Amino acid sequence: MTPVRAICLLVVIICLCAMGAGQALAQNTLAGGLRELVGTPENPLQVGVGVRIDQVTSVDQKAENYGAVVVLRVEWTDPALAFDREEVGREIQVFNPPALAEHARGLGAVVPAFVIHNQQSNKWIHESAASLRYDGHVVYAEKSSLTLQAPHFDFRKYPFDTQQFFFEVVSIFPSEYVSYYALEEHSGLGDLLGEEEWILDNPRVEHSKVIGLSGRESDQIALAFEGHRHLTYYVIRVFLPMLVLITVGWALFFLDEYRRRIEIAGGNLLVFVAFNWAISADLPKLGYLTFLDFILQCMFLMTGALIVFNVALRKLKVSGREDGARMLDNYAIKWIYPLGYAAIVAYAVFAYLLTP
Repeated sequence: MTPVRAICLLVVIICLCAMGAGQALAQNTLAGGLRELVGTPENPLQVGVGVRIDQVTSVDQKAENYGAVVVLRVEWTDPALAFDREEVGREIQVFNPPALAEHARGLGAVVPAFVIHNQQSNKWIHESAASLRYDGHVVYAEKSSLTLQAPHFDFRKYPFDTQQFFFEVVSIFPSEYVSYYALEEHSGLGDLLGEEEWILDNPRVEHSKVIGLSGRESDQIALAFEGHRHLTYYVIRVFLPMLVLITVGWALFFLDEYRRRIEIAGGNLLVFVAFNWAISADLPKLGYLTFLDFILQCMFLMTGALIVFNVALRKLKVSGREDGARMLDNYAIKWIYPLGYAAIVAYAVFAYLLTP
């Protein structure tokens, strides 16, 4: 072989080697991009969370909590969990949750653990399972029952109040490692909640950041919904009897015998006391008056004042000033009693129901 041909052959070999090395480098770079490490500040693990409440088993106003049966769905994709479907013989593997957590830890993958932020009782898991797709996509689902705190209850407008309920899922990891997004299609309220006392509606999913167990800012997904009462119950059981008692108190003014008025008004006073105890039994010991408390206390005071007023009229009659007693009685029938109650109701509506 001549020196020229030897040099040309050497140049061709070097070029081919360089091309092969470049192609190998490009393939390695692509592979690194497809299997980029997740759960790091540069690439936080994206986790979808869906919360669906199938049943509301109870609402305890005094304890300010509620019981629920909840379906929780969590999804994420981690390339470290990917497997060869040809080797395994299927595209999806099904794990029980502890087995999946052990499998992920063995591969060095991040398991996006979470807590229920407003959980008050033990969580009884009815069913739970996790599926792993060949590309590393994981779907975890569980159905459980538990009691949840409802610290946002405000009874000032009771029984016309609208209460806020929440189910809050908070990541154990800081936000820079695990980031949440809402699975809207897997969130909401079931069609048959089984709660008769409340009308529950307006579900919405809220994403926020809170201070988590790590002491640092963590992602939170919360299912929020509202509840208001069936007013027919309160109209029939509370407001209608109150209206009857007020009417009876007004009808007393048409009796000529003041002693009989005092006896009947005293009976009404005892009924108001029983009303007050029955209503307060359903609520916690509040540091403020509710709308219904204000109405009841004013009715109680008005009935007490009615007794005192009739005692004063009897004294006037006994002392020989019956004309003055009849004049005061006439003013009470036409103006003082009806306008007094109208003013009480108007103030209560403005102060408790209309004022934010």
